[in-house]
Amino acid sequence: MAHSPLLGQPCLICKSPAPIFYQDTRTFYKCPNCWLIFTNDLPDKTFEENHYKTQWQNTEPEFWKNQTNALVSYIQKYLSPKRVLDFGSGSGEMTEELKRHGYQVTALEPMHDGYLKDQSYPFLFDVVVAVEVIEHLPNVWEELEQIEKVLQPEGIMVFSTGLTNPFIELPDAAEHFKTWWYKDDPTHLSFFCNHTLGVMADMRDYTIDIYDDKLFVVRRNKSPQPPSQKGGLK
Repeated sequence: MAHSPLLGQPCLICKSPAPIFYQDTRTFYKCPNCWLIFTNDLPDKTFEENHYKTQWQNTEPEFWKNQTNALVSYIQKYLSPKRVLDFGSGSGEMTEELKRHGYQVTALEPMHDGYLKDQSYPFLFDVVVAVEVIEHLPNVWEELEQIEKVLQPEGIMVFSTGLTNPFIELPDAAEHFKTWWYKDDPTHLSFFCNHTLGVMADMRDYTIDIYDDKLFVVRRNKSPQPPSQKGGLK
């Protein structure tokens, strides 16, 4: 059945009917159940490819070094991995930085490597990192399922994305969203907050640990826990 934009769209996470939240050149919906903000207005493939290539060219090497150092500090709270999948690796700067930390890193950039479902790796990974990736995914659950298939049973998934925590509960949240730079990237489709991640954890039997309103670690409930944490949404 087709869904009228005026009546809302099914949430990309929990499928609840989500009414229109904000409109400019795109239409954004906010789920009343899990608070995900999302759009179904996808850019065309040619624009998307050119946009990513421009971003890769404009990123300084020092940025990736700092990002990787921070990422590794969080990974080490959980385990000392050998094999890491850099999912959405872009032009490969973070892949190379992770290798400098001693990890065996496999890069996957869907633009030129194909999708995760099309890969056939001879081993499982201890960690899958996806830095500034999840907001681009048109089907979050499908990709998470594919990640689980290539992850060790006690492996972890590490994501970073801009979270809507600072304004999502405010009465004028739409006004804050209007001026939020992160939504202006036409390849950004989904915007998460702590509550969204909590709903996802309950739906999938995950524990999700959130750090600095930016980075979160996803683990299945038999995965390793950092000191003094015993599950739930952190």
